[in-house]
Amino acid sequence: MLVAGALSSSAQSTTNFTPDPFVSQVTSSTRDSFAGDMTANGRFVVIESSGDIATEKIATFNASGTPNPNARNNEDGNRELFLYDYAQRRIFQLTNTKSVLSPSPSPSVSPSPSPSPSPSPSPSVSPSPTVSPTPTPFPTPTPVANSSVAIEISNNRPVISLEPLLVAGQRTYTIVFSSNAPISPASFDGTDPNGTLAKDGNQEIWTYQFTAPDTADLSSGAEIPFQDLTTGTFRRITDTPASIAPIPGSATGSPIVADDNRDATISDDGKIVAFASNRNLVGTGNADGNPEVFLVNVSNPTLTFVQVTNTKDIFTNGFLTNPIFNENPSLSGNGSVLAFVSNANLTGANDEGGGVGNAEIYVANFNGTAVSGLRQVTKTKDGAANPSPSPNASPAPTPIPDTFTTANIFSRGRRLSRDGSFIAFESLANDPKGNTTNGSFYVSFVYDVSHDSFAQLGPRALAAPGDVLHVPTFTDYDAALRPGSVVFSSALNFKSDGTFPTADQDNTGLNPIRASQIFLAPLPVISTGPFTRLTSISTGSIFVGLRALPSNSRKRMAFSIPATELGGGNSDGSSEVYYHLSPAITTESTATLSLFTGASQLAVPVASPTPTPSGSPTPSPSPSPSPSPSVSPSPTPYVPTGLAPGELALAKASVSLAPASATVLDTNASESKRAPALPIELNGVSVSINGAACGLFAVSSSQIKFVVPKGLGAGTYSIVINNNGTVIRGVLVIVSAQPDIFTSTNGAGGRAKVCNVTNPNTPSTNCIGEPFNVTTDDGSGNQVATILRLFLTGVRATLASGINVTIGTTAIVPTQNLPDDLPGTDKVDFTLPSTVDSGDQPIVVSVGLASSRTTATDPPHITINAPPPTPTPTPTPSPISNPDAFVRQQYLDFLNREPDASGLAFWTNQITACGSDQQCISAQRVNVSAAFFLSTEFQQTGYLVYRTYKAAYGNIAGSPIPITFSEFLPDTQQIGQGVVVGQTGWEQVLETNKQNFMTAFVQRARFTSAFPMTLSAQQFVDALYTNANITPNAAPNHAKAITEFNSTTPSDPAARARALRDVAEDAMLAQQEFNRAFVLMEYFGYLRRNPNDSPDSDFSGYNFWFTKLNQFNGDFVKAEMVKAFITSSEYLKRFSQ
Repeated sequence: MLVAGALSSSAQSTTNFTPDPFVSQVTSSTRDSFAGDMTANGRFVVIESSGDIATEKIATFNASGTPNPNARNNEDGNRELFLYDYAQRRIFQLTNTKSVLSPSPSPSVSPSPSPSPSPSPSPSVSPSPTVSPTPTPFPTPTPVANSSVAIEISNNRPVISLEPLLVAGQRTYTIVFSSNAPISPASFDGTDPNGTLAKDGNQEIWTYQFTAPDTADLSSGAEIPFQDLTTGTFRRITDTPASIAPIPGSATGSPIVADDNRDATISDDGKIVAFASNRNLVGTGNADGNPEVFLVNVSNPTLTFVQVTNTKDIFTNGFLTNPIFNENPSLSGNGSVLAFVSNANLTGANDEGGGVGNAEIYVANFNGTAVSGLRQVTKTKDGAANPSPSPNASPAPTPIPDTFTTANIFSRGRRLSRDGSFIAFESLANDPKGNTTNGSFYVSFVYDVSHDSFAQLGPRALAAPGDVLHVPTFTDYDAALRPGSVVFSSALNFKSDGTFPTADQDNTGLNPIRASQIFLAPLPVISTGPFTRLTSISTGSIFVGLRALPSNSRKRMAFSIPATELGGGNSDGSSEVYYHLSPAITTESTATLSLFTGASQLAVPVASPTPTPSGSPTPSPSPSPSPSPSVSPSPTPYVPTGLAPGELALAKASVSLAPASATVLDTNASESKRAPALPIELNGVSVSINGAACGLFAVSSSQIKFVVPKGLGAGTYSIVINNNGTVIRGVLVIVSAQPDIFTSTNGAGGRAKVCNVTNPNTPSTNCIGEPFNVTTDDGSGNQVATILRLFLTGVRATLASGINVTIGTTAIVPTQNLPDDLPGTDKVDFTLPSTVDSGDQPIVVSVGLASSRTTATDPPHITINAPPPTPTPTPTPSPISNPDAFVRQQYLDFLNREPDASGLAFWTNQITACGSDQQCISAQRVNVSAAFFLSTEFQQTGYLVYRTYKAAYGNIAGSPIPITFSEFLPDTQQIGQGVVVGQTGWEQVLETNKQNFMTAFVQRARFTSAFPMTLSAQQFVDALYTNANITPNAAPNHAKAITEFNSTTPSDPAARARALRDVAEDAMLAQQEFNRAFVLMEYFGYLRRNPNDSPDSDFSGYNFWFTKLNQFNGDFVKAEMVKAFITSSEYLKRFSQ
């Protein structure tokens, strides 16, 4: 019978307040991870994952670069089991297996590490910046392709004993799971022993036992002694022949192994295991290989299996008409009650005729040796009702009866309460015991075992697409292990009373964005709730249930979800495991909350608190900041607009923020060795922003030191502090960056934390501090430009090219941004220019309009030593310092000709007009020289040659440029032969040169090889645009280039030449490549070499100037690009006497 509200419960009462979510991302991998189970105390979560997610691992290669025989990681992407310890904040990899490859891999020669190239000493100041050399990484194994797998080895579906007996302060936990490793899953190298795997490879039931000291108070966040949880004991429970032999993977299909023993669950004390198996484990009780339910006491040295079901498939006239299954067993805490799903007629009440039965829920008792009291819980009919058609549908659809969809879903896992009194499941049935009508979509039900009654849990979807899988699970247990609540997933928007809001009142519902959320309802379940939303998922695009795995109470819970950013940094969208806190609320405080940046305590605006938590706030995009090349003194103190993802911050309030002080040492905080990097609870205090838990460094009665979740996007969000039930609320803005410099005094003023890292051999623990010289020995006896490392916070998500460091009045763009493993700490490296301001100078960091302190707000300082004067005789002026010689050289270098008299006089006068004003002379030399690149003559000759190569061949493989100096020079000289812009007839000379050049170009062997004569006109033109990195149909000259072939064949050289020229002269291409060509011509024109020729060894210099020119929107003066090249010693040496 279906009796609403008939469930009885003596469980604890629930609070009137809706708890706030404090969610922490536990795993982080590009390969999916899934939570399997959580212990009753919330300390341990078992995980299956194909990712390399362990915080405790042994690298594949040792320090010398040779393979490590003791390697323990998951770089190969196998499905492994992991154990997450919330108390230690560590993830341990329990299984360590490899799939068997086909063909079997032969031993490979140990790879030798590639030596890091030694930086070439450069005796002169080069326009390319010095960059700290990066060590060559050792080879990293990658996941193998399906087609390479002969036998897939997989460890999966883990469940853990919830609450083993406490003995001498310790508990021994048992994890039960499936694995087809032929030996212990602790270590299997993928070698098929004696070929036995190829004949078997079956999934078997295994257990893993480990013992750990009991941690009574997880909310303290206290550091506990390290314990390696990988040293436990594996035991194989089943050992059966496979129903099918392994099938290798292929290019079109995944490998397949027999999954004959599966879906295991375990009692609270770890003694009783229930599972499903297709194999014959008890005499001949399962000779036909049907999926049956078995029980076994794994605490006994000798395993004795108890077969619960014994069924056979239904055949009619020799044909299989009803395959019978018994699956997904669930146990009570002491193992005395068993529930499972079966479509067999086990008790005589599941026969719809001809032996055909529906998937029904069954329950039975178990005394450790025998099963009794088997009874059928549900009685339903298969088939979903047709959803009501849209009233506007025309023509009206004809309903098609559905008689196949199974009515009941009994998901794998803990669907039975720990005391065995309640069962939770999902059903289409309107009355799960009435064998009557069904709804169109599934909804959850709770069954009271002792009262034989059902209650519907939450509303049923009314229209497509229905609802997500609910996977209901019990929690809030009392001392007698009787549940007080049930949690379930839903993507519906319903109100606390279980009704749907009207269309114009959508926001009155608990889930207006219709995201997959976790909800809670008290027991006894009644239709009017009250229902509470526990999660705050802010995206409604993921239609998948969260499969909540609660602890003994609603406070602690684990779940998995893909393609969702919850603040922890899941940019790749893989499925990750999350730890969810819902601490109780006893008091809503109206105290004033204040926020500050964590390094120098810049005040951050916080909106007034509100007494009620808001729904998932919609991020408000922050305005895009305009680039600011330098920080100018401001008459008023700088006030940041918000905090940045990953930034260290402080919170203060007008009331006590913690009952007692607690601090996390830097040595116990790590982005790579802890999960999460910092505790999310300290002495019962937690902080969240938009539901994402903040890592906590310290709490005290006066302030909280925390780190902003690194995955938050820019926007306006709620911030919540829960101090042992007392909640303080506010609203703050998250910005993309808010730099703040660490100082020796950790506040305003003081000395900035900066280290000299020029010598790569200097240990990372040894900071060479101020004062700094502009040049430093690089460890090889060479004086090179000094590289400094600045420690700050608030720029974790910012590229180095978007950061500006200003020392005094000298603006510098860093070469790299290196997020530190210490949460809340960032590091940027930058090279001191020879022209940097010297003395005791203020240092300021800016990202767009966001800045650390300005010169008006007491910024930190560093000391730069002035470069010593070089005691040399009065130098002989370089010939190039003469204005006439300088201008003449620009004609030779860029236009490949001697200057015409009028041009030489004009450009020389631009410099000599400055008189003796050296600042004016310096600026005019830059402007005059740049004018030659910008001139019509060069744009129509040299730059056209550049664009022709770009269209013809794209960039040279492994480089950012399309043409070498040896290619550029003769072609530019050819196309510019006899051209003097301004002289009579120059246009015709240039036109003739262009035609001749293009005609010859398309007939070169390299070109005809790249563009076979068999190409159609459109294929030819599209290929040119594709090489140029331009979408063909978007290009202005695309149609014109194709029409060049209208009156001839696609192989006609003249037509090909015209089409190539159309593409090369396309305005879109000219605009796209302008800055790239400008930088390349600095090398071709001034240095007469390729960017990666000696003294450079790569394109880092080219990339530096290209990035800097872009940063200043092509302004070569502000970028100081031309100035750097024409004053470089390499350029000046060309003219030394």
